[in-house]
Amino acid sequence: MNLGEYSDEDQVISSYEMQLKLKDKPESLVVVKSFIPSVDKYTEGFRDGELTVISGPTKGGKTLLAQSLTIAFAKQQYTPLWFSFEVPAKQFLSQFRDPLPLIYMPQRLKAHALNWFKERCEESFLKYHTRIIFIDHLHYLIDLARLRNPSLEIGQIIRQLKTLAVEKGYLIFLLCHTTKGGSDPNLSYESIRDSSFISQESDSVMMIKRTPEDGETAARLRIEFHRRTGVLEKVVWLFKHNGYLVEIENDTDSGPDLARSAEGRRSPESSSPSSRTLSGKDYAAGYDR
Repeated sequence: MNLGEYSDEDQVISSYEMQLKLKDKPESLVVVKSFIPSVDKYTEGFRDGELTVISGPTKGGKTLLAQSLTIAFAKQQYTPLWFSFEVPAKQFLSQFRDPLPLIYMPQRLKAHALNWFKERCEESFLKYHTRIIFIDHLHYLIDLARLRNPSLEIGQIIRQLKTLAVEKGYLIFLLCHTTKGGSDPNLSYESIRDSSFISQESDSVMMIKRTPEDGETAARLRIEFHRRTGVLEKVVWLFKHNGYLVEIENDTDSGPDLARSAEGRRSPESSSPSSRTLSGKDYAAGYDR
C-alpha cells in the first residue's frame, strides 16, 4: 500500500477540510434540560456523545435522581431506554408517579453481557429512536468474580460505553456505587467503587447523598466536574417534591433549611443564610406542563 496516495474514510486531512465536512452536520443531536436550574446552568444541558456518571452511597438518591431526569427528558419529547437491573420491572415502574412516562426497557434483562447491552441499544434506536440511556447500575454489565484485574477491565468497559456514546450519538447515564458509606462527609468522585477509570473516562460525575439532618427528603448533589463546561465541585441542594427531586435555592454550600425555605425568610435563631422559597414554580412547571 502506497500511503502517500491513501484515500479512505480514515485518511488524514487538514482542519480546513474537516471543518467543511462538519459544516452541515448539527452541533448536537440531543440537548436536554434537567429542569433543575443549577444543574442546567452548570452543564448547559445534557448532550449526545456524553457519558455521565451518577454515584453515591446505597439508598442515597441515585435512582431517584435518574428518574427525575427521565421525567424532565420525557417532557421534552426524549424517551429514554432504561436498564434497571437492581429492581424488578414492576417495582421500577411503580416508583414513577401517575401518569407513567413513556420509556423503553428490555422485556427481559441479561446481566454481565456487554454485547447484548449494545444490541438492545441499537434495537431501541432503530425501533423507537431512543438516544438517551440509563444503566442502573455498572456492576451488572460486568462479572467481577471472573475479572483478574477489576480496575483495568472496568476501565475498558467505561471506555466502550464512552465510544458507544460518541459513535452512535447516545447520551448515557451510568449509575455506580461508592466504597464509602453515606455517613462519610468526604464523598467525591474518588469514592466510586472499584476503579478510578470510571471518573477518568467519563464526561461528568455527579455525586448525590441524602442529608436527613436537613429534612426527611433532602439531598446534596455535587457536580464533581464537567469536562465540556469546565465546572468543578458545584453543590446543588435538592429535596423530593411530588415524587421527584427538585432544587432548593440556597445561598451557601453549608446546607439548606427546609423549614425556612417554605417561608423564604431568615429565622431569628439562625445566623446562616436563609434558603429562599424553592424554585419549584420555575422548574416544577417543567414536570407539570
